[in-house]
Amino acid sequence: MKNQALWVYQRVTANKRKELMSNFRAAGKLPISILFYHRVADDQPNDWTISRRDFAMHLDWLQDRFEIVSLSEAQNRIIANRSDRPTVAITFDDGYADNSDFAIPELSRRQLPATYFVATDYVREGKPFPHDVAAGSPLAPNTIDQLREYQSMGIEIGAHTRSHPDLGKITEEQLLRDEIVGSIEDLSSWLDFSVRYFAFPYGMPNNTSQRAVDLLQSQGISGFCTAYGAYNWPSQNGFHLRRIHADPGLIRLQNWLTLDPRKLDEKYSLPFVEPQSCQQLAPVS
Repeated sequence: MKNQALWVYQRVTANKRKELMSNFRAAGKLPISILFYHRVADDQPNDWTISRRDFAMHLDWLQDRFEIVSLSEAQNRIIANRSDRPTVAITFDDGYADNSDFAIPELSRRQLPATYFVATDYVREGKPFPHDVAAGSPLAPNTIDQLREYQSMGIEIGAHTRSHPDLGKITEEQLLRDEIVGSIEDLSSWLDFSVRYFAFPYGMPNNTSQRAVDLLQSQGISGFCTAYGAYNWPSQNGFHLRRIHADPGLIRLQNWLTLDPRKLDEKYSLPFVEPQSCQQLAPVS
């Protein structure tokens, strides 16, 4: 029922959307959208799972309409003063072993870049996430070998803390450092590369903090991702990367990426000061 109402809304606002797209393109102000998924699988579906068929449909639709770029290239386009090419970057959160069965091979087959954020305690220990256990679906996390394989296929691995806590609630400096810096060090050790990106678990404003952002800056991280549900606009500083949740389905994805007039203004106030501009980055080879 919600999808039907959303479809009707898109039809009613179709002319407005086309006008917005045309005007933004002409002005060089097209937004840069960053999507995030969690798990692509056909079994044990939940709110953070998308089927193989639906994921392939997403990619088909995106490839027909957008340049699908790496997170670093998306960041470069955000930092730049002009954006006149429809641009999308793809990311994943948490680190589910199921993604080895279809999602990552499909991205590789299509030669599409992505950034894959993992919570390292679950990778190291092979234990399921507590929220999956609570839901009665103790799903397997990725292994270190799988992450190495992803990296060899051109997927960039990013940090997502060690134990997937709500960082907005952590006030103890050492615990915050263990979760953030520890996860970066874990990945650097396992994969022999410098981690460039971090994604906040849960990712809403109350799940972030000034202390966490300051700590990320001190570690030389190139940028951090939230799940605020917002566009990124050219001439922003590019360190804070706002993402759109893509798991819920194609019609919601289409609603976002065809420029929903209701979503043009960010609706959240930030619980931290926007970091200073970062430098343009070269994509990972």
